[in-house]
Amino acid sequence: MEGEAVVGSFNYTFDDLFALEDLETRHLYLCGEIDKRAIDEVVYDIMRWNLIDKDVHKKDRLPIKLYINSPGGDISVGFSLIDAIITSKTPVYTINLGECCSMAFLVFIAGAKRYSMPHSQFLLHDGEIMLGNSMSKAKDAFNFLYGQVEKNIQDFVVEHTNIDPELYAKNSRLEWYFLPEEAKSHGIVDYIVGSDCKIDSIL
Repeated sequence: MEGEAVVGSFNYTFDDLFALEDLETRHLYLCGEIDKRAIDEVVYDIMRWNLIDKDVHKKDRLPIKLYINSPGGDISVGFSLIDAIITSKTPVYTINLGECCSMAFLVFIAGAKRYSMPHSQFLLHDGEIMLGNSMSKAKDAFNFLYGQVEKNIQDFVVEHTNIDPELYAKNSRLEWYFLPEEAKSHGIVDYIVGSDCKIDSIL
């Protein structure tokens, strides 16, 4: 059939073949909203490659490249990916293909090396919550999210960028957008493709 290829005794679509090739080269994609379905597969692959690399010295491991183009999404789900990235002994590089906004911003700055396309954008803000419960339970949830979770986010941003607590506090209630050059000046981006490195670096 059109759009299929035969490998051995199996019929693969070209999408299947590209997916197999991406697994061989350790390319992962986080495109669209961050939700459990999108994250579980990426976390699984990061854990699996760490298992495969168990007896390989860290400096000799083939990096995992995570390509991101996302408006953000679920906080708790997103932090499960962040934990996988920052605990991974095999380095995970993050690449902003278009936008890394909200939760995707936090995932991006978890990368061991961080790349941005020339016209990509970033957004850091305090997100949004919807509480549907009794007043007392909604208050408990709000106190947890506004207190502990917000503190964890601030600490994470401060630790992984050049943004200090005072600057974070000043801007975190805003829709704080960055283009690549400004993002680089704040330690969000390491390399801008086309000026700091060639596209070969992210392939």
